[in-house]
Amino acid sequence: MTWLWPLRYLATLGSYSWRWQRRRISTWLVTVMVLGVVLSVAAAIQLVVWLGERSLAGQLQAASEMQVFLADTATPDQQATLHARLAGVPGVTAVRFRSKADAAARAARDPQLATLAGASQGNPFPASFVLRMHDPGVARQVLHTVAGDPAVDPKIPASYTAAQAQRLSTALDAMKVVAGALDAIALGVGAIVALALLRSEIRARRDELRVLTLVGVPRAVIRVPLVIQVLSVAAAGSALAVLSLLFIDRRVVPALDRSLPFLQLGDPGQAFGTLSVATIAASCLALLPCALLVRLPR
Repeated sequence: MTWLWPLRYLATLGSYSWRWQRRRISTWLVTVMVLGVVLSVAAAIQLVVWLGERSLAGQLQAASEMQVFLADTATPDQQATLHARLAGVPGVTAVRFRSKADAAARAARDPQLATLAGASQGNPFPASFVLRMHDPGVARQVLHTVAGDPAVDPKIPASYTAAQAQRLSTALDAMKVVAGALDAIALGVGAIVALALLRSEIRARRDELRVLTLVGVPRAVIRVPLVIQVLSVAAAGSALAVLSLLFIDRRVVPALDRSLPFLQLGDPGQAFGTLSVATIAASCLALLPCALLVRLPR
C-alpha cells in the first residue's frame, strides 16, 4: 500500500540512525557524561542563585516600602504639602498616610516592637507617610526631598538610609548577571563538546558518507543521524542535570537553609520544574545547530 511508504521510509531512516550511533556508543557515553557534568554544575549553581535571588527579591520588596516619619507638631497643611512633594519624586509609585494609632496597632502585632508598645505610656510611635518605590535606590532622592521639611521628624526622618537600600539593589543586580553569564558559559561548553563528537563521527564515516552522496541521497537526509545523535546527547546530558537538581532540591538546599539562617532559600518548588524544563530545552536548542552546520564530506 502506497500510503505506508512514508512510514517504512522513516522506520528505515531511524534504524540507520541507530546503527550509526551504536557503532560508537562508547564515544557517545563519554560525551553524554561530559555534557551531563557541565550542565549539572551549571544547573546546580543556577538553582542556588535563582533561590538566592528570590530571597533577596523578597527583601528588596520589603525595602521598597519606605516610611517618612512626621513630627508631632506637623500641621495638616504641612502634611499635605509634604504628601504632594513625596508623590512627585520620580520612582515613587504610591504614598499613603499611616496615623499614630495605625502605627501602634502594627507594632502590637510585631514581636520585636510589642514589648516597646506595652512598656511605654501613651503612644510612642509617630505618624508617617508610607512610600512604595519601584527600586530602593529611589530612597536617596526621597531623603534629599524631605531634608529640612518642617513636617518631618528632624531626629529620625525615615525608616532606613539610602546606602542600605542601594547595597541590596546592587546585590540583586549582580546575582542576575552571574546567573546569565553562567548559563552562557555552560551552553557554550556543551556546544563545543557536541561539535567535537559530530566531527569525530564524520571522520570515522567519511567514505560511507561520500558513497551516500554519490548515489544521490539528499544531504538533508544524510544529516538526520547527526541531528538524532546530537539531540540524544542533549536529552541524556539534561537528564543527568535534572537528577543532580533533584538531589540538590532534597539535600543541599535544606542544608544551606540550616547553615545560612540570614539567607533562607526556601522550597525550590516551581523553580525546580521550571529550571529542569529550561535545561532540557536550552541544551537541545544550543546543540541542534551543531548538527545542522557541521561540514559534510563532498
